[in-house]
Amino acid sequence: MSLPRRGGSLAVNMIEGGKSHGSSEPRVCGLGLASGFGMGAAAHLDGVRKGRRVLRPLRELWGEGHPWAEVLSGWIPDRKLLCSRRNGPASQLALLLARQAVKEAGWSGEELKDAALIVGSSRGNASGWLSPWPGRRAMKILAVPNSLHSELASCVSIEMGIHGPYHVLASGCAAGLDAVGMAAMLIRQGIAGRALAVGLDLPLCRELLGTYWASGMLSRNGVNDPYGPCADGMCISEGGAAIALEMSDKPGIYVKDYLVNSDAYSPLGMPEDGKGMAALLEGALRNWDGSVPLTVCPHASGTAGNAASERAALKRVFGSCLPDLRMMKPWTGHAIGGSGILELALMLAFTREGVLPPNPEWVSSPGGGASAAEELPLRGRRLVVKSAASMGGHNVVLSLAVDMGIPAT
Repeated sequence: MSLPRRGGSLAVNMIEGGKSHGSSEPRVCGLGLASGFGMGAAAHLDGVRKGRRVLRPLRELWGEGHPWAEVLSGWIPDRKLLCSRRNGPASQLALLLARQAVKEAGWSGEELKDAALIVGSSRGNASGWLSPWPGRRAMKILAVPNSLHSELASCVSIEMGIHGPYHVLASGCAAGLDAVGMAAMLIRQGIAGRALAVGLDLPLCRELLGTYWASGMLSRNGVNDPYGPCADGMCISEGGAAIALEMSDKPGIYVKDYLVNSDAYSPLGMPEDGKGMAALLEGALRNWDGSVPLTVCPHASGTAGNAASERAALKRVFGSCLPDLRMMKPWTGHAIGGSGILELALMLAFTREGVLPPNPEWVSSPGGGASAAEELPLRGRRLVVKSAASMGGHNVVLSLAVDMGIPAT
């Protein structure tokens, strides 16, 4: 398959090259996940394999008496986990995710000490200060830091003893995926030998939901099939993930390219031609000759604008021959700034077991028809590409080289 020419200055390649055996590259060594499935990789593997649907009417969380009682959404089941007197609820979630990833990575306190920390979130602790977080007795003296986006990173840094650089990204729905790319970039630049990327959002508060509802972006019918004919908006949910990266030359999963650009088009809508996203996809595939199998996990938010724009982008790059597509928002709901990293972490949780996760059986392909509803066994090497797009026109594509040491058949 021949690819169209790369879209010139639209694509900004932030990380050149990929993993080659014998040289060290940023390798995924730990995951943390949280969503309606619960906490941890095991809960997510089990939930997907059992075909659980996490979206439920918001009256089950908030009770009756508000305009969104029947809106379908997903939330982290154990609400007590998010209550801390010292930390805002989103900061507390960031800490829980970070601890999961670091435990899996097996980093000692000394190894963690100089790690870089990147946290991405669209809304930060807004759901803890626009309205009180249920069950939390906040400390008034901490009201100022609790309302800052930077508390997401400072909380993790303080509680885990991380003295390396930390940064917070608020690039909308792409924030979590940006965090992974920036973490890998810091490692490649030699600023840190290890890096921790965290992305999350807790968007379920009345004030935030009201703005999404008024914009027309929220689904009214709860059909979580982003490219399906009945999709009418996002199914907004809580969630997030953490990914630990370290320099390594062992078989595994490696961050290859991190590419970003901007549409410069609209504060709300997306360009129907999909040129910006297509340019990034082309950039990620510039050295791909088809000999290594390809899987793409698109943003697939459920809004009409995103569906039209992504369809156009995929058509520009692949024509009528779409690659293997895996869509994760139909499993978790749309976790806003935490969505990209959560979907990537969910993919990687399966990848570590030698398979790719199934699409839900009800999900439509952007090219028409149904998408693969079975796990895909991995053999040999594979290129995995994850995209994300933000309101306001920020686009991200992250590619990962997968070689789990399973011989090709």
